[in-house]
Amino acid sequence: MIRIQRSPIDVAAVIDSVRRDEAGAIAVFLGTVRADPDVDALDYEVYKPMAIRTLADLVDVAQAKFGVVAMSIVHRVGRVPVGGDSVAIACAAIHRAEAFAACAWAMDEVKRVVPIWKQETGPRTPRARRRRSGARRRTR
Repeated sequence: MIRIQRSPIDVAAVIDSVRRDEAGAIAVFLGTVRADPDVDALDYEVYKPMAIRTLADLVDVAQAKFGVVAMSIVHRVGRVPVGGDSVAIACAAIHRAEAFAACAWAMDEVKRVVPIWKQETGPRTPRARRRRSGARRRTR
């Protein structure tokens, strides 16, 4: 399961999507929006066609590199409030070490290479500063 969606993540469905009889472990990473005095929510934007391709490529690499049996990645876009789930990654493997390693590696790679950007919103969020190109500043 590779998805980019506006609706809340169904974590149980993500886990069920990687259940396999030959897997002895399922590791799950659930990224949530944490409370901060200046943050009410995170706004996520995505270049969807490239993001879907990149996520699928990450799954292929994880299967080759870590021997995972199955992997699912679901990421939210749009506004995600404090306490909301923004990303879920589930990795099934024969042994727990491979499942944990693949899950950690996948989240690092999602942040590093997938074209998804976030912008903090809150009571003191300054207006987005303009770069010379006119693009809004975003953090990953």
